[in-house]
Amino acid sequence: MRELIKEVVELTVPIEEVGIEDDLMNLGMNSINSIKVIVAIEGEFGFEFDDEDLNFENFRNIRKLVSYIESRMQK
Repeated sequence: MRELIKEVVELTVPIEEVGIEDDLMNLGMNSINSIKVIVAIEGEFGFEFDDEDLNFENFRNIRKLVSYIESRMQK
C-alpha cells in the first residue's frame, strides 16, 4: 500500500515514516490526491469503489485503506 501511495501522492514526510494509523490528511493528502489513490487502487486490485464508500474516512490512514481493500477482495 505504501508503494501505491508513494507513486501518486507527495506527502509531507517520506512514506516509509508513515505509520498505518497516521492521518494521511495531516500529512498532505487532499481530495485530489484521494482521487488519485482511488484510481490507483481500482487499477491495481481490479474493482471499483462503491459510491457510498467514497468518503475521506475510508482514506484517513493506511489501515483503513487496507481494510477496505480486504473487504472488497472477499466479495
